[in-house]
Amino acid sequence: MELSVQNCLDDVGISLLSEWDILIFVYRHGASLASADQIARLIGYESSVVSYGLDRLEREKLIERSRPSRGVCFYRILASMDAGRRRCLRQLISLSESRAGRLQLAERLKTSWSDRGREEQAS
Repeated sequence: MELSVQNCLDDVGISLLSEWDILIFVYRHGASLASADQIARLIGYESSVVSYGLDRLEREKLIERSRPSRGVCFYRILASMDAGRRRCLRQLISLSESRAGRLQLAERLKTSWSDRGREEQAS
């Protein structure tokens, strides 16, 4: 049974398009030895957005990173997530492999920190 896209995004803990883009970067590269600045240049976001996203993905236990050494960390997808989250992540990754799927994800995800700030202030 396939879960809804929004349910999977909620279950995985992704709410910003930048977080999704960072997660997909780490997923597709298997394991990356890089700085937040290098990742930002490669995926087209400001360094502060990528730093925030990496911190959030680590807090959500989607990625893990090593301690920094000379400004770089080793990033990889966390293998020890529960089966439900892993199934949702696989479903979202599969969806993102088509243009229509990427558009569907982009429509559901907030595009900026300001969107999140307004939502958190309203709570």
